[in-house]
Amino acid sequence: MKTRSPNSCRRSQGFSAVLVLLVLLSVMIILLAVNTEALNRLEREVKGLEKQQIQRLAPSAKPPLRPAQTATNPPSAR
Repeated sequence: MKTRSPNSCRRSQGFSAVLVLLVLLSVMIILLAVNTEALNRLEREVKGLEKQQIQRLAPSAKPPLRPAQTATNPPSAR
């Protein structure tokens, strides 16, 4: 029966450790890519919302109606 030498066990453990590190590094790179894409999408969405808010809150070209001219507050008959 053939037994393994201590050096061959160390080599296989070293190979396993390198393999585990490569897998972890790959997972981290994938997560980084996914998070970067999500961050870019959120940035575009925030810019779009900002444009909508600016358009909504921008002063209009017409002056606002005075309270006496609105339909809910007709001028009083004096």
